[in-house]
Amino acid sequence: MVASSMLPVAAALLLASAEATVCDTASQQKVPCFDLKSGSKIPKIAMGSWSGSYKDCESEDYTCVNQHARFAAENWLHMGGTHLDTANDYNTQTSLGAVLNSGNIKREEVFVTTKCPGPIGFAATVQCATDNLQMLGQFGTKGVQYIDLLLIHFPFLVKPACQFSRAAPECQPPNRPYEPASTEQLQETWKAMEFLKKSGVVKAIGVSDYNITNLEDTLKVATEPIDLHQVEWNPATHDEAMLEFCQKNNIQLQAWSPLGGSKGSVLSEDSIVKAAKAHNISTAQVTLRWSIQRGVAVVVGTGNAEHAKSDLDIFSFNLTDQEVADISAVQERAQSATAAVVV
Repeated sequence: MVASSMLPVAAALLLASAEATVCDTASQQKVPCFDLKSGSKIPKIAMGSWSGSYKDCESEDYTCVNQHARFAAENWLHMGGTHLDTANDYNTQTSLGAVLNSGNIKREEVFVTTKCPGPIGFAATVQCATDNLQMLGQFGTKGVQYIDLLLIHFPFLVKPACQFSRAAPECQPPNRPYEPASTEQLQETWKAMEFLKKSGVVKAIGVSDYNITNLEDTLKVATEPIDLHQVEWNPATHDEAMLEFCQKNNIQLQAWSPLGGSKGSVLSEDSIVKAAKAHNISTAQVTLRWSIQRGVAVVVGTGNAEHAKSDLDIFSFNLTDQEVADISAVQERAQSATAAVVV
């Protein structure tokens, strides 16, 4: 009797001692994941750390940005979020590293994305990964740990004069702070990404803001999958041809500025407001859910705890097919309105 009565307790202890990992069955009860072609899984929603998300920070006030980024990351993980997004261009890796190494959460319970600044070549990309591992606090008592997802941030090269400040004259209009990269530079950088993955310090690799030609050029030399492509994607700006291409090639699409980017917020669009009222939720939740149901992961960014909580709560409802179609049509209506004004 004593032995049999201990079985439930022993089972509970065994379960409690099991190592929790991001995208395991338990964590997906809170935040579901998409499957990546390489076999990894990625949470469907991430908390970003781009400085533009923190409206009360002055331009280039990196102290303010990092304070917000750390608070946002800590709050996100505390609420059950499992994915953090950073980049060399954001300069927030050390803040996220402090969160990862605070002792409040295990490394295996968090998915971390970071980005290298363009097709900078083989050696520079390897060094970029090394620097990111260091800034994220991934060198410790167990040697070097890992980055869950490493992206090439954009398909161009930032001019040296514009690297630290875009205020230099050569970075201002009509000049541009960057110059296009060659096909060879794109391909050589991708080979470095594959090397990092095979070395075990990066689990998945991808790109950001590529056009279809950039992707095709990369696929010509790729021996490892392009796991993910991060682009601007929201109801007012969404490239259906890009989504079709990525789906055909098993590349997961992920949205930056999912609530509206270069064309402004979409939260007052009639179709979004109507769906929000029908489901008794916020327009932001509707908009994020629209991307998820289109098969597109999202990266949000906010220093507001209530907004973050709302952003995370998008998996308890579904939009109807008609609602999804109506929201997808926002872009077409916006383009028609623009054309009418031009005429």
